[in-house]
Amino acid sequence: MTNTEAVIELIGSWHATKRWAESLICKHLDIETASDILGQEYRGKKQLGDTNWYYRTHGVGVDISKKGNKGGIDFDFNKDFPDSYRLRGFMIKQFNDGKLIKKHYRELLQDEKVWLDVYSVATGQT
Repeated sequence: MTNTEAVIELIGSWHATKRWAESLICKHLDIETASDILGQEYRGKKQLGDTNWYYRTHGVGVDISKKGNKGGIDFDFNKDFPDSYRLRGFMIKQFNDGKLIKKHYRELLQDEKVWLDVYSVATGQT
C-alpha cells in the first residue's frame, strides 16, 4: 500500500468512525442529535455513559477517545471532511489502539512533511 492509498483508506475510516461516534453520543447521553453535546450541560471532559469512552467538547466539536489517547476521533460538527490536523490526530488515535497496520502508517506518523505532502495529494489539494 502506498502512502497515498493509506491516507485515502484513513479518510474512509474517519467518516465511518464519525458516524459511529455521533451514534454513541446520542445513545449514551440520550440526546436527539450528536451536536446537542455542545450544550452547556454536556460541556467539558467527561466519561460517555458507562462505556470506556471519554469525550471532551471544544468550540464546535468533540474529541472522543479511550484513556491513553486510544481509538476514537476528534471532529467539528460544522465540517464534513477532516483537515490535515484532525486526520493526523485520528491516525495517531487509531495507531495507539492497534487498529492500523504499522508498516502502512509508520512513515506518515514519523515525518510530518511526508504526512502533509501525502495528505495534499490524497485530498486533491496539490
